[in-house]
Amino acid sequence: MITAILLKPLDGFPEGSEREFDKVDFDYLVGMRAVRAVTDGDGLRTDGPTVAEYVAAGYRAENYPPQGYASRSTPDEITAAVSSQNAPPQTAAKAAPAVSNKAAPPVANKADPASSSSKG
Repeated sequence: MITAILLKPLDGFPEGSEREFDKVDFDYLVGMRAVRAVTDGDGLRTDGPTVAEYVAAGYRAENYPPQGYASRSTPDEITAAVSSQNAPPQTAAKAAPAVSNKAAPPVANKADPASSSSKG
């Protein structure tokens, strides 16, 4: 049996009540967003984020899982997330693409004395 907290009134019990359900009923009610698990065996909540969801929300992977929550990710997933956040960012030299505009006048370099002496 799984102890759950009702997120919606159910069978005459008000929202926030604790009830016990078998695994099949619990999974169905979680899908309907009607219940959540109270805690796992360690007293930690089991409805927390995965490490990917945690990082996507802007938190550091090394602080996963959040305080009071059980991990929903494997140790390998957590290690990979920490490694990717600690890796230096990949920067590539960006060059402007060559744009051919046949209607534009040629570019004149005013600082180049060779181009001004040829007009003479």
